[in-house]
Amino acid sequence: MNLAQIAAFVLVAWLLLGEPLFGHRSHRRLLAALDAGRPKARLRFYRQWTWQAWLLAGITTAVVLAQGWSLEQVGLRLPAAPAGVSRDFIDGLVGALVAGMALGVGFARRRRNATAQPSTPRVAGGDKVLRMLPRTGTERWGFAALAVTAGLTEEWIWRGFGAAALHAAWPHAPLAASVLVLAFAFGWAHVYQGLSGVLATGVLGALLAWLYLGTGSLLLPMLLHVLIDLRALLVPVEAGTVADALHATDAKTSIQDRGNP
Repeated sequence: MNLAQIAAFVLVAWLLLGEPLFGHRSHRRLLAALDAGRPKARLRFYRQWTWQAWLLAGITTAVVLAQGWSLEQVGLRLPAAPAGVSRDFIDGLVGALVAGMALGVGFARRRRNATAQPSTPRVAGGDKVLRMLPRTGTERWGFAALAVTAGLTEEWIWRGFGAAALHAAWPHAPLAASVLVLAFAFGWAHVYQGLSGVLATGVLGALLAWLYLGTGSLLLPMLLHVLIDLRALLVPVEAGTVADALHATDAKTSIQDRGNP
């Protein structure tokens, strides 16, 4: 095993072991900061995950180059139509995604203006995933940057590099097996979201893996991934929601109880 192969092995090990544990720990620290009422906790979280994602993407790029893989091998090319699917369908899908992005941005702006007045929050108090979502305008920009970053870098890492590494280790892997392996790895990386989050992201990972392996291009999965992540901006979560107030109150009560035997 040469140095390039060792680097690829270490990266795969990090993605399967280190990344899930690191994400879980980081997410718990965010929730603790929110419980403590620390200002700008979400914004710091978004910025941290954004630059870390780009750092991991850079490391992945270095490993890909060290392996001598061509750009086409890691999906950086125009999409081809999967077997049994016409090129017109692919072109139409691209157009629909672009149009959906434009409509989504317009709807998000109208929604933000419509909810400028106080409204009744609709966030479940105990949902640790929804507590990650932005409340203020500044947080929304930070989350949008993270969503775009995730859509680009995660496809490059988990689908581009992941599929290339899988096929290097298992050259004749059937399409279904490849999709399942990549889906499991992607879902496991989101263990901080709980079992339901692992299952949901695993299904999403299967869809994106099929789209990538079917077209040979990361461009459509990247675009779809960005759109899916950006849709979280449409979730009706406002500043000072009942959820955050309840969590902050519970945290303070717990601290008081520990100090009063």
